[in-house]
Amino acid sequence: MPDLQSSMLANLGYCFDSINLDGQWHDGGDTPNKGKCRYIVIQHVKGVIVRYHDHRQGDEYFTWKSWGADNTRLSPEEYAKRKAEIDAHNARQQEAAALARAQRIAQQRQTWATSQPANTEHPYLVRKRVGAFGIRQRGEALLIPVRDVSGQLQALQYIYPMKREMADGGLSDKQIFGSKRGNFHHIGKPSTPTDTVYVCEGYATGATLHQITGQCVVIAFDAGNLQPVGLAIRSKYPQAELVFAADNDVGVTAGNIDNPGIHYARQAAIACNGYLLTPNTTHKADFNDLFISEAA
Repeated sequence: MPDLQSSMLANLGYCFDSINLDGQWHDGGDTPNKGKCRYIVIQHVKGVIVRYHDHRQGDEYFTWKSWGADNTRLSPEEYAKRKAEIDAHNARQQEAAALARAQRIAQQRQTWATSQPANTEHPYLVRKRVGAFGIRQRGEALLIPVRDVSGQLQALQYIYPMKREMADGGLSDKQIFGSKRGNFHHIGKPSTPTDTVYVCEGYATGATLHQITGQCVVIAFDAGNLQPVGLAIRSKYPQAELVFAADNDVGVTAGNIDNPGIHYARQAAIACNGYLLTPNTTHKADFNDLFISEAA
């Protein structure tokens, strides 16, 4: 699609050679920008629409249409034919995506079922000074269950002793396999309908809050998942006091959002009629960081 490449060059300053037509979001392929640019191809009666985005350039999404400026109206017969083809294509893609998702979840459930109780001397737990709450271990990786509001396992987060290179070329000691959005890990349960429930990003932060307060803690795994998880918890515990314990991402910018940890926690607190709790620091820190520094 040479016109698409021209569009991407004009808007992003780079392009890639091939695209996937399966109607799902994909990264930019094997280019220096892999993991930075994402795109989706949408079937339309007049051709295809490609939406693409580079998160380093803010929240703007660009749209390219294969028919360009041609606004010729299709005949009713041609429109019906193309729409039927697109509907059939979309149904096949949705079925394939659902099957792939079910296979990924089944694989993670099998991994969980065959894993061992977490070693409390695991280097990550020792470094973070937290216990093993409802987690397991396979090899050197801690396994954090990611469940939906009904308790069904939907994914696993793997936490390794040290950071390693990930598929996008970055370094991390954590990765999730399965479905994360709106799903979570919880430590403890509310003892009364009006109990306080803390909602936070990471396992170490959640374990720290539980150790200090004794209250139920819900772990959303990242800032963008705080609101979906908060809404799920609010639906289950409508009278609970929800406290969103933010990561204070001082000096961090995601697109055009400064301090995404506090930004998304504040949004979640407003949407869920909850409270915002932030680490009182002038540097990047979460509540586990504060716990470790104060215990030193």
